[in-house]
Amino acid sequence: MSLMTFEEMKRRYGGGEDSLELTIEKWLRIKQFSDKAFLINHFQDILRAAVVPILLCTEYVHQCSLCPIFDVCKQGRSDEWITLMRIIQAYAIAGDLLPKEPFMGHIELFQEKLNACREHTVEKAH
Repeated sequence: MSLMTFEEMKRRYGGGEDSLELTIEKWLRIKQFSDKAFLINHFQDILRAAVVPILLCTEYVHQCSLCPIFDVCKQGRSDEWITLMRIIQAYAIAGDLLPKEPFMGHIELFQEKLNACREHTVEKAH
């Protein structure tokens, strides 16, 4: 599976797909791509995909605290997000020399937190 681009996200969102589901899919695809990553350019591709803007930010631009993933994002200032981005950046520089387990662990943990946000949002809706 390929990494999600902003163009794909916009097209699918414009077609009526949910912005939270697109965000979760973006990170699922990053994880799937990461499973096979071993060259430095693979990790650089992952970094580029990680910073693809999400459309939740457009929907909640003036109400960020109401966003379903606010707790793991906090406008890019949460500890989870900062740690994840630092790890991805480190691997984009030297990922072919580093053990892959810490990288994968952080991607999986972030993905789990996004899924928990989805579950919480569904519970609030019912």
